[in-house]
Amino acid sequence: MDQDTEKSPGKGQGVSKRRIVIGYDGSQNAEDAFKWFVKKIHKRGDYVIIVHVPEFKNLSHVPVMTADAALMSKIVDEEQQKCKLMLAKINELMRISDVKGNIKQVMGDAGEQIVQAASKEGADFIVTGSRGLGKFRRTFLGSVSDYIVHHSTVPVIVCKIEDHLH
Repeated sequence: MDQDTEKSPGKGQGVSKRRIVIGYDGSQNAEDAFKWFVKKIHKRGDYVIIVHVPEFKNLSHVPVMTADAALMSKIVDEEQQKCKLMLAKINELMRISDVKGNIKQVMGDAGEQIVQAASKEGADFIVTGSRGLGKFRRTFLGSVSDYIVHHSTVPVIVCKIEDHLH
């Protein structure tokens, strides 16, 4: 999806657009972060770049040197179908929220890819959700939001919204 916005009328000239990168993994936390952005800080003329980095979680449960090519193909196909559904969902959320922008699916480490996308796209800031890992798990497993906060050259808003947990 590539949608451009028109410039808003100003005093004899167009108002410059903000460019915002939003990390999206299909989780409730990512959806909540997008909705928070729309409700709290979205402005007409903003251009949003949704960055999705598929994890292909089911592939991590397959032995590295499996001889079953059909099984690998099936798992990859299932993961790709999940990605398509997830991206269709965020595309629809963008449409009904009147958020202009595009969706990029990239491969690699999620934190690194989101930071790189923000740099390449000339983002003014990044919005990301937080999984709410405990201190122990965050220390040993790392966290995408922690990585982004520590490596981004632009401001980062980490949305930790827990209403759906109660």
